[in-house]
Amino acid sequence: MAQKNAEESYRQRGQRQKAREQLLEELRVKFDLPRLPERIECYDISNVQGNQSVGSMVVLQDGEPASAEYRRFKIKTVEGADDYASLREVLRRRLARGVEEEKLPDMILIDGGKGQLGVLTMVLEEYNLGAKIGAVGIAKSRVMANVRGKVVERSEERFFLPGRKNPVNFRHGSASLFLLERLRDEAHRFAIMYHRKLRSKATLRSSLDDIPGVGPARRKTLLKHFGSLKKIRAASLEELQQVPGMSASLAETIFRILSD
Repeated sequence: MAQKNAEESYRQRGQRQKAREQLLEELRVKFDLPRLPERIECYDISNVQGNQSVGSMVVLQDGEPASAEYRRFKIKTVEGADDYASLREVLRRRLARGVEEEKLPDMILIDGGKGQLGVLTMVLEEYNLGAKIGAVGIAKSRVMANVRGKVVERSEERFFLPGRKNPVNFRHGSASLFLLERLRDEAHRFAIMYHRKLRSKATLRSSLDDIPGVGPARRKTLLKHFGSLKKIRAASLEELQQVPGMSASLAETIFRILSD
């Protein structure tokens, strides 16, 4: 029985491997890539009204998510809500390091249409990688009216390639389409998570910085003790007084200001 189970497990692994290889080959052909896209990276930018702009990079290795390879970028050189400039910064940082470490993707998927794809193409050319790395932009589906103009229908996701006017489309329900949509969604989720984390830290810092006597060390102690700004706000005077190193007068000040 153990022998049969091992043989069946080996057979199933072989089938999954073959299916992944066929999927990657379909992507290579569809997107006219220079080689099989064994490593695919997808990027997204997140901000709210230009504040706390961040970028994310998620990775597929041989058709499987490689979470250990995911990276987050805090935008350093761009002020305001400029997604193109933010994307340009993220790509330059990633590719400069990739060239130095000789670790580059076979394909890059950008969340966006022709504008974002143009940024990617420009940065690839800056590093002489245009012929080595496939560039693809994924644009959200469009809402369209049917022939009679009565029923609204939604098209599939559209994929744009450099130098090609019309988008590339996949058949409805195809494994390749599902894979790329999931990759785009994962990049968006990863960027949003990092953005929220930075925004939460900024909110905590700005709220506690207004309290006389609360500096960086005290702020860190409060956060470590309660776990979040919400719990600090909800703390009673007695609970604040129990914070290590907290004087009675400072506890009263914090309680009064955060309770207003």
